[in-house]
Order: sequence, then C-alpha cells, then structure tokens
Amino acid sequence: MIMLVYLLLLYSSITLFLNFFYFSKRGKDYTPGKFEKISVLIPVRNEEKELRMCLDSLLNQSYPFMEIIAMDDNSDDTSWQILREYAAKYGDTFRVLKSKPLPDGWTGKNWVCFQLSQIAKGDWLLFTDADTIHRRDSILRAYTESRVRNASLISYLPDLITVSLAEKIILPVIYFSFYLLFPLFVMKKIKNNNAAIAIGTFIFIKREIYIKIGGHRAVKNEIVDDISLARLVKKCGENFDLISGIDLFYTRFYHNLREIWKGFSKNAYGAFGYSILPYLATLAFSYFIFLNPFIKLALYKSFNIHNPYFNQVFIILALRVIVALKTKHNILSILFHPIMIVFSLLFSLNSLWKALSGNPIIWKGRAYKATK
Repeated sequence: MIMLVYLLLLYSSITLFLNFFYFSKRGKDYTPGKFEKISVLIPVRNEEKELRMCLDSLLNQSYPFMEIIAMDDNSDDTSWQILREYAAKYGDTFRVLKSKPLPDGWTGKNWVCFQLSQIAKGDWLLFTDADTIHRRDSILRAYTESRVRNASLISYLPDLITVSLAEKIILPVIYFSFYLLFPLFVMKKIKNNNAAIAIGTFIFIKREIYIKIGGHRAVKNEIVDDISLARLVKKCGENFDLISGIDLFYTRFYHNLREIWKGFSKNAYGAFGYSILPYLATLAFSYFIFLNPFIKLALYKSFNIHNPYFNQVFIILALRVIVALKTKHNILSILFHPIMIVFSLLFSLNSLWKALSGNPIIWKGRAYKATK
C-alpha cells in the first residue's frame, strides 16, 4: 500500500511537469499577418465591485480591431448605472444593453451570452466575466495563441486574487487540481468528448465554430457552461486549448467562505459531465494520496525520514511549493494543505448530493438544479 502511494505521487509529479510544458505560452512572439475583428462580450449581474476595473482594462487593450458589448442581467446594484456612464464616455467603442426576461429552461449567464452573440459582429467572440482585470495585451495574446496552436477555442487558467483567509487557504485547490491531477495534453488526445475543459472567465472562440456547435443555445440549461462549450468544440473535431493566464489577467472568484462553498458546490460535479464513476474515483484518489498521509503521520509515533508517511507528506508539500512558485501564490498557504483537501472533498460531496437529490443551488439570486 505504501509503495502504491509512492507510485501515485510519482504520477502526480510527472503530471505536474508535463502540465508546466502544456501551459507554457508559445504565441508571445508571434505576429499575425492580419487582424480579424474581435467582439468582447461581457455578461453583467451585480458586479459593481470590480466592474469599473474590468471595463478600464478592456478599453485599454492593445488589440487594434475590436468592439466591446456589455449586457446587464437585471442587476439590483449599481452595475447598470456604471455601464451607462461608460457608454456615455466611450460610446464609439463600447455598447451597453439590458437583457430581455429570462426564458424557461435557461440559466441567466447563458441567456445573456446568447443575446450578446446575436449582436456581435466579430470574427472571434471573447466571453469574459465582469470581475476580470486584463493586462493590456491579453486579447492580442489570445488571438496569437489561437493562430499558433490552430485552436478554435482558447481559454485561460486565471491569475487568482485572494484576499480573505478562506480564499488563501482553499482557492489554491484550483491550481492544485489542474497541475497535479490530469495531464491535459493527454485529455486533448482522448477521443471521449468529456475530456475537454475551459474556464468561463475567458472563452475566446471562433465565431463560425460557435455557430456550428449551436452556441449558448446548445448549453442553455448547463450550469458549467464553459466546459460544455469546450466539449462541443471537441465533438465537432475542432482544437481547443487551456493555457496559463498568470500575469495575463486577474480575477477574484469568491470573497468569503460562504461564496466559496456555494460556488464550488455549483460547479464541481458538473465539471465531470455528471459522470459519477470518474468523479468518485478522483475524490478517492485525492483523499488517498493527498490527505491520508497527513492523517497517518499524525497518528505515527516517530517523525523522521524513516517514517514512510513523513516522506510522503514531504513530497506532497514539495509539489505544493512548486505549484505556488509557478502560479505566484503565497507559499505559506501550503501549511494549511490538509484543510484545503478536507474542504475540497466536502464541497465536492455536497455538489454530488445536490445533483442526486435534486436540491437547487442558489446563485446570484436564482435557483438552478445541479443535474444534467
């Protein structure tokens, strides 16, 4: 059993370094022969905290040929007033609209994204969240990456802003999962269409492919719409890529423990396409490899290099340090690694329970069923 843990830790170590290569950006020095028009599409619902920073960063982009359209999804804060203020100031490059009433069978974000896509004139569509803050060349980089990688969909793993203690302890699980659990280049080669992934903070997709797959109408009731779109792109035989967005754009996913719990409970099971066996296998793997050695070490009588659990814990923490350095996050967060894993397993089980029981998830004032 101890040898099996070492072998699986070796697997995670190899996966980590393979993903380092996969995530590396290769389009930085590429100059496209021409620039196609890009439509930047921003769904907005109660985003007054970060909305101004998001709009400022997008209006300051280096890409030469783009339009920006934002749509307010019945916000009950000052988001609409902010949008109108920016439209009055930047009306030549920035448009704002109000969403039509939400039809039955749609999630709010998918409905707004669909309406935005109907208005957009670009050859490429960038769906980005209203709480993202972009470096000046983020859109130019996405366009060049799409050309270099011959990809019809480009998505980025965002640079995460963490402020509260709960964010600092728990949110590194996002990087931990992407870097250590799955070799992403292998996922691209697997024929199963469920082996595709994207992150909704930044979905850059070729318009003709978006139309071909049915756009957001095809995923209208999906809670995890980003991954669903990537799967449809893969299903129609097109390339997709998920790339590291460290130092390219920033976002603060959640602001406190309550938001983290609700957000991950909403997304975790859906990210696996509601396939229960792979989901449970991943949870078992995470417990057995990344939490059980800490429990065994705490119960063991001696703490030295001859203790097999001590060595396992050392390897796990070393992997966490490498990921923290790569993603430029606080190394001290690794001291709370067992808490991160425990909480992650709990919200993952809650996500499964929500789906199996049919209990709704409340998100931004709306109730959704976490079922496929």
